[in-house]
Amino acid sequence: MRPTLEQTVALEARDGTRLAGTFYEPGDACHTALLINSGTGIPRRFYRRFASHAAQSGFAVLTYDYRGIGDSAPPSLRGCGVRYRDWGQRDVPSAINWLAARHPDVPLAVVGHSTGGQQLGFADNAARVRAALFVAVSTGYWAGMPRPFGWLIYGLFRFYLPLVSPVFGYAPAKKIGWGENLPIGVAREWGSWCMEPDYLAAFLDGSGRLVSLDGRAFGDVYFDRLTCPILAFGFEDDPIDTRKNVNGLMPLFTMAEVTQRWWSAEEVGVRELGHLGFFREGAGVRLWDEALSWLRAKAGST
Repeated sequence: MRPTLEQTVALEARDGTRLAGTFYEPGDACHTALLINSGTGIPRRFYRRFASHAAQSGFAVLTYDYRGIGDSAPPSLRGCGVRYRDWGQRDVPSAINWLAARHPDVPLAVVGHSTGGQQLGFADNAARVRAALFVAVSTGYWAGMPRPFGWLIYGLFRFYLPLVSPVFGYAPAKKIGWGENLPIGVAREWGSWCMEPDYLAAFLDGSGRLVSLDGRAFGDVYFDRLTCPILAFGFEDDPIDTRKNVNGLMPLFTMAEVTQRWWSAEEVGVRELGHLGFFREGAGVRLWDEALSWLRAKAGST
């Protein structure tokens, strides 16, 4: 395997917000720049093994924490005004630009985990992406999930978070094992989407602008700017990323060629995959190498 250089970096988002990142530089020549967009409430350190493996395969890899998460969070989330859409409209474009500037002479690819694929559709510079791997990317519609898990999600967003978040000043997701604590605005907006059969599409107005809970338009979406091939990995034992929810999201990417590939734990040779298993080393190496080979080939051929 090739040696790599791992370094902590700071990114500046468009509004001046500082984002913490880690950059993995391959020891030999770089053939592809690779951005990893995290799932909701998942700090960038979770992706370290996959990022390092990709760098050893010749990818220059950037991981980063969205605002309000991990090392990009303020000392206290009380009063933090971050909203779900800010990750896609402000953080993702800034990360794309940072990585493209660092390696301007190679194609740029993206791995989006969960919301990391959704948020790519909010980035106005999504056209810079030459290939995208979606890992467990779908809507979060509660009724598209198996019972009783779907009812738990319904209760989480309809009752638990609305009741306890004002008390804490943030959404205490960590207390129930749902990753990092979230700014209230993130949880509220995410929850509103998860209640709708059409997920975020229910909040698009007639001109295609995303609207807020009170009906005010607050920004364009750019799903049609992602024109590169997308390989969407789904996992049969994932209660969130179900076939119904995947099929509910992918039509938003109207200009992309989307290929779905579904995996079972038995096929991979592990006990479970679920929503996070792709990035765990025990399940990963076979899936990682297949995914990285696809990304390199597609990014270099478009």
